[in-house]
Amino acid sequence: GSVTTRSWRVLDALPSDFKLAFERNLKRHAFKPIDPERGELQSIGWVNIRQMLDSNLRLEKILFGNLILVGLRVDRLAINQKLLRATLALEIAKTLREKDGRRLSREERLVIEDKVRLDLIKRTQPATAVYEMAWRLEQGLVFFSATSQRLGLIFSDLFSETFQVSIEPQYPYLRAQQWADKQKLSQQLLELLPSPFSPEAPREVIEVAPREEK
Repeated sequence: GSVTTRSWRVLDALPSDFKLAFERNLKRHAFKPIDPERGELQSIGWVNIRQMLDSNLRLEKILFGNLILVGLRVDRLAINQKLLRATLALEIAKTLREKDGRRLSREERLVIEDKVRLDLIKRTQPATAVYEMAWRLEQGLVFFSATSQRLGLIFSDLFSETFQVSIEPQYPYLRAQQWADKQKLSQQLLELLPSPFSPEAPREVIEVAPREEK
């Protein structure tokens, strides 16, 4: 099947001891399960690209010659709001009966709501997604299988923190600019005009006189 990816370019040279640094930082930024007790609703981190449940990453699991392959796992918890409201109403009614109908203060209601919310979170399974990353070390090219801008920002930040190098997205114009710089054609690139097939291209309207009927 087909795979949709975004490409990135590494901007910095790798340090001489990059393998040791990679392994250390991969463990630091490896995926960890969501901890509801700490109010977490999302967790993001690296996993084995072949086994999403394996976050104990060592270099031999991700480095294949000139290629680094690793997965980015994203877990999110979302509470069903209808279920939250219904469960909260039951708990408040139960507490009112225990207090002989005495009205609850705002603080008491908030305590009950926090307890109900935490109980529901603990019983909810997170939505899990895993995105693949391939990094060609010698060429400095990185491919990431998520195309959304939000995930792209999360990925680039985590990549830089983990591997200690900066990356930039490879949009078509940026790639053309890099090629033009190497070929010393930067000025010619700036002078290019949109093709006639582009919706932004200027259009010439030609009026055609109607044909006379015989």
